[in-house]
Amino acid sequence: MATQQRGPFDRILKTTSDGPEPPGPDRAAIYVAGTIVGLAILLLVLLLPPISILSRGGSGDSGIPSGPGTADTYTSTVRSGMPKLPAGLVAASNLFDLAAPADQHGAAKITVPLREKQTEQRSLALYTYVDSKWQRISDVALVASGDAARGDVGALPGNIVVLRRSKATLQVAGSMPAGATLDKRAESVITTLHPIVFIPVGDGTLVGQPPAVPPAGYKVVPGVVAPSPEVVDGILRSTDLQAKHAAAIADQVKNGNFAGIDIDYRSVNPTLRTQFTSFVGLLYKALHADSRTLTLTLPMPTVENGTMQSGAYDWEQLGKVADTLEMAGELDQELYFQNTEAALNFVTDKVDRTKVLLSISSLSIERGGDGLRTLSLDDALGRASVVTVKSTGDITPASKVQLVAQNLAASENAGGLKWDDGARSVTFKYPGRGGTRTVWIANAFSAAFRIDLAQRHGLGGVTINNVSTQGGGADVWTPVQQVSDTGNLTLSRPNGELLTPAWSTGDGTIAPQIGDAVTWTAPAKEGSYTVTLIVSDGVVRSGQLVSLDVAPAAGAPQP
Repeated sequence: MATQQRGPFDRILKTTSDGPEPPGPDRAAIYVAGTIVGLAILLLVLLLPPISILSRGGSGDSGIPSGPGTADTYTSTVRSGMPKLPAGLVAASNLFDLAAPADQHGAAKITVPLREKQTEQRSLALYTYVDSKWQRISDVALVASGDAARGDVGALPGNIVVLRRSKATLQVAGSMPAGATLDKRAESVITTLHPIVFIPVGDGTLVGQPPAVPPAGYKVVPGVVAPSPEVVDGILRSTDLQAKHAAAIADQVKNGNFAGIDIDYRSVNPTLRTQFTSFVGLLYKALHADSRTLTLTLPMPTVENGTMQSGAYDWEQLGKVADTLEMAGELDQELYFQNTEAALNFVTDKVDRTKVLLSISSLSIERGGDGLRTLSLDDALGRASVVTVKSTGDITPASKVQLVAQNLAASENAGGLKWDDGARSVTFKYPGRGGTRTVWIANAFSAAFRIDLAQRHGLGGVTINNVSTQGGGADVWTPVQQVSDTGNLTLSRPNGELLTPAWSTGDGTIAPQIGDAVTWTAPAKEGSYTVTLIVSDGVVRSGQLVSLDVAPAAGAPQP
C-alpha cells in the first residue's frame, strides 16, 4: 500500500495518525501505551504553555513572529487568541507559532489538528499572519478522517492556522459552453457555474441537454442564450408565449434540480422594453414559487447624446425581481474604465448594488479597422512574437543576419509591449490588416484592476467569461482567489523588464540578446538552425521559432 511522505511537523501537529510511523526502537512500547496516551502527550505538546496575546487588550497580533523561530528540533506553540480574521473566514484550528533548526526553514509538509471534524476540504486553506496581514499559503487535504488538515509550504512560516471560508467575500460566477470541461483553477474559486445549454424556440419551449449537477462547492445555474434575437422578440410580442416560455424555463430548472437559471437575452428590440420586463416578472414568480433563483445577463448601458441609454432593459424594475444582474463589460479596452464607470454609476443608482456582478473577460482583445475581436492568450502572444528575417540571398557560414520582432519593433512602425495606464493592461500596436491594430492582453494584472472596479462600486462580485479548459483564456484566478479568501486585493503592474523581447539560439551567436532587433551570426558550418524570439506579458513567456538555413560559401568545396 502506498504511503504519504511525511513532513517535519506531522508528528507535532496532528491528532490521530493517518499512516504508519517509521519503525524504531520504541515502536512496540508506543503500541502498548495505546492511543489515549498518545493523545495525552500530544495535548502537552500543543497546549502547554499557551502564549496569551490578548492579555494586553490588543487585537491578537502582538508579538506574532513573521518568521519561524530557531530551536533544536521542530516545535509548535499554540496561541490563546489570534488577530481579527477577514470577513467570511473563520478559524478551523488554533494558531501555532513554529520553530525549527536553522538549516531546516525551507519547504515543509505541515499537518494541523482541527477544532472540529471537517468534511469539505475545498473551503479550507493554510494561512499565516505576516506584517499585520493574513496570507493564504497553501491548499490542504483532509487527513485523519477529517480531524486534521495537511498542506505543503514552500518555506516554513513563523505561524500557521487553518481557516475556513464561512461565506464567499466575493461572488464569482463563471460561464462555459455546453459539454466543456471546467478549468481546475476556476473550480476552487467560483460560487456559481453557468453551463450555457439552453436555447429558446419560437413556440416558447426550450431545447438543450440539461447538465449534470456535480457534488461541488458551487451552485449550478444553467444559461439560456438566444442565437437568433428574432425568436425572443417573437415570444415577447405574445402574452401567451411569454407565459409558456416562463413555465418551460421553470420546469427545466425544477426537473434538473438546479439552483436557478441565467437568462442571457442581450439583443432584445428596445421597443419591447415593457414586454421584456413583464416576461421577467412571470419567470421570477414561477422560479421563486419553487425556491429557485433568477439571474439576468444584461448589456452594459451606454451614453448616447449625453444621457445613459439601457435599451430594452429597465434596470430599476428588473432589479426588483432578479436575484442577480450580471452586467457585460465594455469590449474596447481603451474605453473600458471610462464607459464601465459611467454605466455602474447609472446602474447602482437604480439597483441594489450587491445584486450586480461585473463581467470580466479572461480573453485578450484586438481592435482594428474591422472592429473588435477576442483572442486567446496564445494567439495574443503569438502575434507579438512574429519574427522577420532581414536578409537577402543565401546565409553563409559566419555571416550576419538581422532579425526583427515584426509586430513590436519601432523600425516596423510597431509600438512594443508596454503597460497601458488607461486600459490597465499590457498592450502593443502593430501595422496589419486595415491599418494599425491594437492588442490588449488579459492576465492577472489587468483582472485585478477590474475586480477593484467592482469592489469600489460595492458590487456583489464578478463573472468570468468561459471558465472552461478549452476557452483559451489567461490565468486571471490569482486576484480572484485573493479577494475570495481574504477580502484584500493587490494592484500592481508587471515588471517592465519582462516586457522586453529576448532572443535565444542553440548555435551561432546573438547580439544583443534583448530588444526588438538583433543580429545573429551564423555558425561556421552549413546546416539548418533555429532562433527563438521570447515575449512575455509579465506573467507568461511565449516563444516563436524561426528556421535559418546556412548554405556553403560560394566556391567552397562540395562533399
